[in-house]
Amino acid sequence: MRKRIAIFLAVSLSIGLLLSVCAFAPEKAVAATGGWHLVNTKYHISTLDVTVLGGAYNAGGGLFDTYTGEGSEGNMRFSHSRRGNNGKVLAHRNWQVIWDTPSAYLAPNQKTGFNAEVKVISFSASWGSAVINASFDAAGMTPSGATAGIIRFQSEQGETTVRSDKKVYLESSKVIPEGRPGDKKSIYLAFGDGYGYIYEYEWRESAAPSTPAPATPAPTTPVPATPAPATPTTSAGSGAEVFESGSRIMWHPASGLGYRLFRSTSQSSLGISVTDFYITGTSFADVNVEPNTTYYYTVKPVLAEARPFEGIEEKLGPTIATFTVKTGSQVYKPGSFKHFILMKLGSPYMSVDGVNQEIDPGRGTQPLVISGRTMVPIRAVVEAMDGTVTWDASTQKITLSARGNQVEMWLNKKDIKINGTATKMDVPPISQQGRTFVPLRFAAENLNCKVDWINSTKEAVTVYED
Repeated sequence: MRKRIAIFLAVSLSIGLLLSVCAFAPEKAVAATGGWHLVNTKYHISTLDVTVLGGAYNAGGGLFDTYTGEGSEGNMRFSHSRRGNNGKVLAHRNWQVIWDTPSAYLAPNQKTGFNAEVKVISFSASWGSAVINASFDAAGMTPSGATAGIIRFQSEQGETTVRSDKKVYLESSKVIPEGRPGDKKSIYLAFGDGYGYIYEYEWRESAAPSTPAPATPAPTTPVPATPAPATPTTSAGSGAEVFESGSRIMWHPASGLGYRLFRSTSQSSLGISVTDFYITGTSFADVNVEPNTTYYYTVKPVLAEARPFEGIEEKLGPTIATFTVKTGSQVYKPGSFKHFILMKLGSPYMSVDGVNQEIDPGRGTQPLVISGRTMVPIRAVVEAMDGTVTWDASTQKITLSARGNQVEMWLNKKDIKINGTATKMDVPPISQQGRTFVPLRFAAENLNCKVDWINSTKEAVTVYED
């Protein structure tokens, strides 16, 4: 895997320079069930045409650069040193990169991502720190080997070039495009001085494989200090994360009607399904957990529904993901049955207790962030918890009624009344595209709900009791 691939010289050098370039036009798919399947992984090194380990290059003027790279996929260490004629080291840089293997299957019209971490081991002040960046080849390779168009990956802070020391979740800035049978594209992962990996994908008219390919266990995205970290034991690209109200689980799409997520406190037992119905999305917020408890999760696709009057049971496929999660020392209202509403920035869908549905049917309305606050089309949230929303056009007042509470807000004003008591918000409700957006946390928490923000996936989870 550590062989020199000369054709990727331009690719590796271009990634850092072209990250600000290239919007793309998605291709038209020929099959709704198609997707990008990982077919090959290549290690590449191209800077100055050096060997993988101990490659020296005469930089001129009596200066010699030596580059090294060692380790294996998912965890590598690199160095770059410059010596003079006398052999004295004039500058050096040593760093480590830890990353998830990108998903073995990329679903079209969805974003994809993976965890990555860059650690500085040592460096001279004149050379600074190491970096990592990634891109998806949206338009294919040109005959010269240069990229004609790319989709950048970026951190939750919007960084396309991540400098050490940092642990981030790198997510594609746009959805992965559709393709045609035989089309090939790649994810390019570059580590500073030309070292990196190329993950080659081919479009096939089939859905995700029923069992994900094995992958190196990945580091989890950072979580708040109080809860214990989640430990996913599944293929990279999926994951588990502890948050204050429970566990957030995410898995790759697979063929079938939906999914069963099983939870157990024993590793040798499948346990029980966390829902009576099958889950229609590829994520779930398990908010009915106990503190300081290790849970074992198993995901299986549902291939056929049960027909109880015909004596036919629900048919499940093989296990597609497993997770081990230890909850934190405190969880929200343990012992009571709770519901959740999960909304993601950039997505027109929300998950209500595991059932995916449009936030605003037919309009594509999505949550947004203003001044650090998550703003949502509040009607969808309140009605999902069996509440009501009323609008007074003469005063531009929004009244939310749910769970025994009433919250009054006014468009473009920071005033808010909670059960008749006046107070202030720091961000006012706004109107966009004919829909009213309000700060989720102010609205939901005053309706006797709890709101958690999961930074790694850019999701807001509203939790409330039955």
